[in-house]
Parts: sequence; structure tokens; C-alpha cells
Amino acid sequence: MKHAGAEQLPIQDLLNQKALTIMPLETYASELSEVPHSHDAYMIMYVQETKGGDNLIDFQHYPLQAGRVFLLRPGQAHQRQSRQEKGVLVSFSERFLQETGMRAHDTFVIFSSVYQHPYLDLPDKLRQIFEELVSLMIKELQEPQPDMAILSRYLYVLLQYLLRECHVQIEKITPARQSERLFRLSSLVESHYREHRSVNFYADALNITPKHLNSLCRQYLRTTVADMQHERLLVESKRLLFFSSLSVKEIAYELGFDDASYFVRFFKRMTGLTPTQLRNGGSESTMLAAENPAT
Repeated sequence: MKHAGAEQLPIQDLLNQKALTIMPLETYASELSEVPHSHDAYMIMYVQETKGGDNLIDFQHYPLQAGRVFLLRPGQAHQRQSRQEKGVLVSFSERFLQETGMRAHDTFVIFSSVYQHPYLDLPDKLRQIFEELVSLMIKELQEPQPDMAILSRYLYVLLQYLLRECHVQIEKITPARQSERLFRLSSLVESHYREHRSVNFYADALNITPKHLNSLCRQYLRTTVADMQHERLLVESKRLLFFSSLSVKEIAYELGFDDASYFVRFFKRMTGLTPTQLRNGGSESTMLAAENPAT
């Protein structure tokens, strides 16, 4: 485990200087698992069996369910409230991911939460394929000198199966042409949320009208462009409050607020708490704010 500083929550070291690790979920024990922390790697958490419990990812609750695969990017806030799960954790570095040959856009589709939840519920056939591929990876890792090229191909195939399932799930709720636009919008928001851009900026980038863009967001994502920016700002605010020693004023400027008092008002409107109250309250306040956001 790494500690980032006296006033920061720690980073969970999933790799221990390796490119890829695989650990049984039921035997993996860490003092960080049930408190808010961030990761130094991509993580795929596959739940085979569970007696209940939650994953808290970027301050939102998601139930641990059998057949569910959670998909986390480096830097996301995570907290697991376990209830005797059985499953597996597959973790890998950004560099190793790039070595697989995965396209950046495909990685974004798998690990983005544009459709509001960072997980896939796998059908039975895909669960079997997933388990077989992970078993092959485990066997290769047990070799005296694991072949990283073989592991890279296994990971690539695993991610391609997950990508296919992502598209299957997305196509159930969004026509292909519109889903591509919404992923592009999500990518643009990720790049520009600190700049507090207007809906016109995003509409121009997507070559559609602001009214049409907000209509697509409401129809398929149940949100608006402005709300997408606000939610992204809120998540980053919480990450900085927990994972940095920056002052509230410094965080406000980091996130593009010219006036720290405006940032405090924004944060309280979104959560019902001031930034200082959330920071001082620790994980209990984190969960409270996630469960009871201000309306």
C-alpha cells in the first residue's frame, strides 16, 4: 500500500510493481478495502457469489451481485463493503493495457460510466468464457517466467468480450448513431469540465443544435449537458477533498471556479454539505452524501 501524505487517503497498490495481477476476491484482504481509497491501476472485479454488500465507486453505491463485473479506472474513489464474496480481481497497469493494442475509444467505452453505472451483468455464456480466460491467465502467471505476450493477448481477448457486451447493453437503450454521439460528448466533458463550457460548445463540437443535444441526453441518459458537467465537477471535488491536502480555495481554483465562495455554494447545493464538512466527516459523510444528495 502507498500513503500519499498525512492529510490524504491512501492509494491501494494493486500491482506491487507488476504489470498484471490476479487475486481471489474471497482471500484478498487489505486494511483499505472498507475505507475510501483510490487505485493505481485498472481493476476488473468479478463477483461469482455473494451474501450481499456494496461497492462504493466515486461516491455512489452499487450492489455486489453474482455475475456482475465492476470496471474501475485508475484514480477512481472506491470502498467495498463485503459480505463474503467469491470472485476474482484482475488488475493491470496503463502501460500494459496499451501493450494489448486496445483502441483508446474502446477502453473508454468499457471503463467510462456514461451510462450511469460502472459494471456489466454477464449472461451465463459470457460468465463461462470470462472464467475460462481468467483461469488461463492464472496458469500463465504461475509459470516460473510468465510470458507477458501471452498474458497481453489473453487480456485483449477478455476486454474484447467485455466490449462486445457493452455494445449489446448500450444498443438496447440507444441507437448506434446516438450512442456514438453520447460517448463523444462524455469524452468532451471529461476533457473540458474544468472550463465550465456552455452546451453550445459541446453542440458545436458534435455538429448538432444545443436543443437536440440536451434532448438526446434527457432521452437516453436522463440528464442534461450542464448536469453532466456538474456531476463530473462534484466527483472531482470529492476526490480532491479526500485524496489531496489542497485547501478548499485551492480546490476551487483547480476546478475552474474564480470565486471559492461560489464553489462552496455549488458543492453544498449538490450534496447538502460544505466541502469542509465532507472532508472532516470522513467515510461516514461520504456515504451519507452519496445516499442523500441535495435536490
